[in-house]
Amino acid sequence: MRLDKFILDNLEGIQQEWEDFAVDYLSDADGMDKGQLRDHLRGMLLTITADLACHQSANDQSQKAKGQQISDGSVTAAATHGSERLAAGFSLNSTVAEFRALRASVTRLWIKKDFKQNNADTDLGDLVRFNEAIDQAITESVVGYSREKEYDSRMFETILTSCPDLIFSFNLEGRFVYANKQLKDLFGLTMGEMAGKNYFDLYVPIAAELQGQIEQTIRTKESVSREAPFTSRSGKLVWHDYVFTPVFNRAGDVESVVCIGHDVTERRTSEHNNWTKANYDDLTGLPNRSLFTNRLEKVLKNSRRLGSSIALLFIDLDYFKEINDRLGHAAGDSLLKQAAERIHACVRESDTAARLGGDEFIVILNNLQNPMQVESVAEKIRQRLAEPFDLGNETIQISASIGVSLSQPDTTSARELVDDADSAMYVSKNSGRNQVSFFSPD
Repeated sequence: MRLDKFILDNLEGIQQEWEDFAVDYLSDADGMDKGQLRDHLRGMLLTITADLACHQSANDQSQKAKGQQISDGSVTAAATHGSERLAAGFSLNSTVAEFRALRASVTRLWIKKDFKQNNADTDLGDLVRFNEAIDQAITESVVGYSREKEYDSRMFETILTSCPDLIFSFNLEGRFVYANKQLKDLFGLTMGEMAGKNYFDLYVPIAAELQGQIEQTIRTKESVSREAPFTSRSGKLVWHDYVFTPVFNRAGDVESVVCIGHDVTERRTSEHNNWTKANYDDLTGLPNRSLFTNRLEKVLKNSRRLGSSIALLFIDLDYFKEINDRLGHAAGDSLLKQAAERIHACVRESDTAARLGGDEFIVILNNLQNPMQVESVAEKIRQRLAEPFDLGNETIQISASIGVSLSQPDTTSARELVDDADSAMYVSKNSGRNQVSFFSPD
């Protein structure tokens, strides 16, 4: 029986053996259905039978024997098979193995059929031509596979290069394997300079934290995310939201870690600006009433825990309204800003100077070791505010009325401390201004 006729008569059986081989011996085929496994086999077999049925000249035979069969440029079933096997995740070895199995399967079935029919005239020429056709199919499939892989590589590299995110990967020792253009530009290094290095080698300030997250990803086999700052070579501080993701091999073990870093500098800046606007006075830059209240609650709670004392200085600028009305708001704003700078300069970094509104300021002195400290700071502020202020076209002089309240071991109310300091301030105001008064329950 001619081989081309045998193939046509046994298409289903040949396809079934092809399918069985993939299921039994190729792990790449796991989870694929019948249609995916058989892929373009029918089209390839029909191409082979058509070739076998055609007359072959001596020149054709010579060209085929040298692997130089001329292609008409059309996309063959074998070429499509190769590209689609790549898309399905097949290795090149698995793809070629299918053709080897097909060669063995058809040869075995055909010879077995001939022997059953007691035919002694098996045409070995058909076998030669069949093997040449299989070799040609392998070539076309490999070309299709390789062309698709090269295309995927170019497309993948284009995506990675054009993507604004940082995309990079590490081996199991936490050393760089790949970095896209954005990350290389951020470090100012080439891939050759980065490959095989870790964060410590690149002198990243938070290297220990980032390396720890790579190790956590490998250990837990789960993605890990965090936001982290980085100062680029240009000196610009940028923030990225990093997601470290494990890459698994077929056995389910982590073989590498991929990371994507999305630039969140703009969002962080916006959040910081919004927080600053909500907690700081626009004019003076001092904490506003909201932030002051929050800090006072924390300081009071901490002082009770440590058994220390705190003091509040309530400061009201004398004659501010008259100067603001006479010289205008611009002069009044300048006066408030200068007053804020003088008050802030009189206290420690651990203390808080805030503007409550209008011409009212308040100071928190925490962790006091000696009550005399309070009187010294209050007097220093009073004297500084009594010094002349340069308002551009005019130099003016004001004073300040200051009220002081001290916490007691049993003090729990922040509001009470503020009210007591406010009351003491009014005592200073009503007693002639430009003085310091301490609150007393009497």
